[in-house]
Amino acid sequence: MQAQDNSRLKALFKLLETETEQYGPLLKQALASAIKADPNEVQRTLEEEFSTSAPRNVMRMLEEICWDDLAQALANFNAKINPDLEDGLMLLAKFTSPTTARGDINKPLDDMAGELRPALVNATDYPEIIATLGHFLFGLRGFKTVPTITDIKDLSFPRFLAKKSGSGLSMTCLYLCLGQRFGLEMDGVDMAGRLLVHVRDSKNEISFLIDPLDNGKLLTEEDCRQYVRARSLENTQDLFVPLSSRLIVRRFIANMIYILNKFHDERRLKYLRNYLEIIKN
Repeated sequence: MQAQDNSRLKALFKLLETETEQYGPLLKQALASAIKADPNEVQRTLEEEFSTSAPRNVMRMLEEICWDDLAQALANFNAKINPDLEDGLMLLAKFTSPTTARGDINKPLDDMAGELRPALVNATDYPEIIATLGHFLFGLRGFKTVPTITDIKDLSFPRFLAKKSGSGLSMTCLYLCLGQRFGLEMDGVDMAGRLLVHVRDSKNEISFLIDPLDNGKLLTEEDCRQYVRARSLENTQDLFVPLSSRLIVRRFIANMIYILNKFHDERRLKYLRNYLEIIKN
């Protein structure tokens, strides 16, 4: 049975190599059905049939099927009352790497949390907790933020975890994901265009802020208000409104659109603009 299915897939791939406008939609539907039935078999057959690289038509169709499925997955994410940030980051990574799984994010984060736990258990107050996090991430683990991202693949969170280099938005998410594992009250906030991590000490009614673009530097609330006042910016009372997981996902998509606009990549831009419409505030 497997050999028969394999031969059908091979025949489908051959047809896709010479796909025409007339039969393209039918072939795409057949490939989508095969992926849904057994994605691993499709991947194995693809690798077997094309040992070096698959034809452009085949790869384009595979991408578009995955991107269509991603639209529905993002709609399901958006429909949740309080969608999980890590789910959103995993879905976003599928745009450039369709085989991304939740474990590609969970495992490295869990490993980091395991290393951090002994040090955080001994921390006596929030400034010490924040200093410990900064030392671990930037000092011991060697994470760094870069001022400009020019490749949308570098906005993939699993890729960021592997390369240890990425945007301030990715670093903010790293703080939030680790903080959640330790029950810390953390949110991302947009301080007049500057992304910070807001840490709340509810017991003592004190707020602290972390600058992920400055090696995890600790800032006080007054530091931030002085920054805003010095620049004559308004609405300082709204500085610490938390960014929801939806807003964070929208920011990633908007950044991807910004990058692809420079390359006039309308094929991918069409999908990203649709995703931006799907994810609401």
